[in-house]
Amino acid sequence: MVDLTGKPARPFAVYDSNGILHNQKEYNGRWLLLIFHRHLG
Repeated sequence: MVDLTGKPARPFAVYDSNGILHNQKEYNGRWLLLIFHRHLG
């Protein structure tokens, strides 16, 4: 595993649970916690 501590995030775009698209540019310079989980629907 590569330690990426202190490195900038790679560009991304993801939809939230409400269908709203969020991208990395919206959060530049701010802390962001991403939690990924498996949908068990």
